[in-house]
Amino acid sequence: MGIGLRSILGATAIGALALAAPGATGTTTHTYPVSISIHVDRAEKRIGGEVTSPAPSEFCTESTVRIMHAVRGKDELVTTVRPGAGRWGLKIRPKRSGDRLYAQTLQYHLPSRPVVCLAARSKAVTAP
Repeated sequence: MGIGLRSILGATAIGALALAAPGATGTTTHTYPVSISIHVDRAEKRIGGEVTSPAPSEFCTESTVRIMHAVRGKDELVTTVRPGAGRWGLKIRPKRSGDRLYAQTLQYHLPSRPVVCLAARSKAVTAP
């Protein structure tokens, strides 16, 4: 007829793997909130801040910080910064002077561990 024994066995094996995969790990995913601050140093023409989280081993405090320009419609990505020990900072170019900027981190899941770091956004500040 149209369906062979190999096709049926193959479909059964794939179905069994699909059902077993979600419960195979048996671990709980831990979700941690993240907070991000931003401050302006007008004398140095810099902005900086800090990423904090109760997550162990700096999982969430080392996430990439996105500096965004707040505009009507869709906000523009200015740059990305990697924090060191939770602190980040950068010098502002003259063309960004007076722009409303804010910092954000995106939600992400650590692939090798059952940890999820939630997204965070700072208040908007005026660039020096």
